[in-house]
Amino acid sequence: MSTLRRGARRPPAAPTQPPPVTIPPEAILAESGLIRSMLARCGVPARDRDDVLQECLIGAVVAVPEGRYRPQPGLHPRRILQRWLVGIAVRQAAKYHEKSYRRHEVAVPDPRAYVTGRVPSPHGEVEARALLELLWLVEPRERRVLILVGEGEQVSEVARNLGLPVGTAFSRLRRGRKRLAAVLKRRRRFR
Repeated sequence: MSTLRRGARRPPAAPTQPPPVTIPPEAILAESGLIRSMLARCGVPARDRDDVLQECLIGAVVAVPEGRYRPQPGLHPRRILQRWLVGIAVRQAAKYHEKSYRRHEVAVPDPRAYVTGRVPSPHGEVEARALLELLWLVEPRERRVLILVGEGEQVSEVARNLGLPVGTAFSRLRRGRKRLAAVLKRRRRFR
């Protein structure tokens, strides 16, 4: 074995797991009352409690031969079994609450059949956002005039609001339109 240099730490020891233990299915079935009460505490309604209880029992009975029941030695065996089954019950209750029919989702072949009126296309919104991003490629001074005119203001009002001469506002609008047209032309070319 090599010696460690000064100040070096030893690697942590690998945690040892206890060996798997085999228990009869009857011992698991005897704790079904505990599992049922745990499912009630977890919010599983009475109408579905038997189904979830069955899933818990089947899961526990299958897990034992697979070696997934590994109790710590030295503790009371029934107490350990109950804790293990409570853990299974809590996980199964969580799965129950995540199911789509519990979330009141209804799967239908065509959900658009239930919508009344005109529904806007999500593609139009995505394209509009992409076009607005292209507007950021125009100079800020020209962009400001373009946006205000696009909102419906007159060029003379825009000039007054920005503190510009009317001729300057018109020239910025013309240059902004020209640059935006060039950006759109480049975009179409690359599509």
